[in-house]
Amino acid sequence: MTGVRAGLATVVERVQAMAVQAGLSLTSAQIWRGLGAIALVGAGFGAVQAGVAGACIGVAVGIAVALAVLRANRHRRDRVIEAQLPGFLEAIARGLRTGLQLGPAAVEAATSTPPPLHQEVVPLADELRRGLRSADVFDRWARRRPDSGAGLAAAAMAFAATAGGARARAIDGVAATLRDRAALELEVRSLTSQARVSAMMIAALPLGFMLLSAGVGDHTAGFLFTTRLGLAILALGLGLDAVGALWMRRIVNARD
Repeated sequence: MTGVRAGLATVVERVQAMAVQAGLSLTSAQIWRGLGAIALVGAGFGAVQAGVAGACIGVAVGIAVALAVLRANRHRRDRVIEAQLPGFLEAIARGLRTGLQLGPAAVEAATSTPPPLHQEVVPLADELRRGLRSADVFDRWARRRPDSGAGLAAAAMAFAATAGGARARAIDGVAATLRDRAALELEVRSLTSQARVSAMMIAALPLGFMLLSAGVGDHTAGFLFTTRLGLAILALGLGLDAVGALWMRRIVNARD
């Protein structure tokens, strides 16, 4: 029993981590309620079509689709943070222009930054309040987020710590660079949106056709859900469809 509870807790933690990456904050209770609702709907539909076997398949497919949706949105939080980072740097530059030192300016900017970037920069503000060098604080943050704009932000803060009067201008320059990069990323995603939608539709068509056939009482559903050969064909088809969906997603989202 202890092992089962530990395993379930691990599953919940992983789902929570996926939800955070997708920009969602879910409690354990919310995750269990959501999975329960999905399982209930899938089991009900499958049971109507093919009894116990259909109910099991419905539960598995429903949960798999929900997890796939979370994974497909795993970069949403990072994109929001990237979009907020220029504003954070510009707030630091404004603080410098009002006469604040670099550390207090960064602390003030961190306290006024909205989530999700707020959760990222509040620990930095705590370290700055303890008297740590701002260049070191931001450099450690950049190492924790090597694939983001945090590296440029850290370089700007390191320069600002030693540049004297040009500090605000340097930070504003990096903020403008990050803003331009975010705009370019948005344009690229917009230009590839049609390809992503087409890939999703192609991957969803087989599953949608199967559900439609089952809903209208087609005898094919009985074969798929109640015979060993049908279950094997169903498993193979769903597996190939999943592989195809992942392959197409990798092609259209090569930068992810």
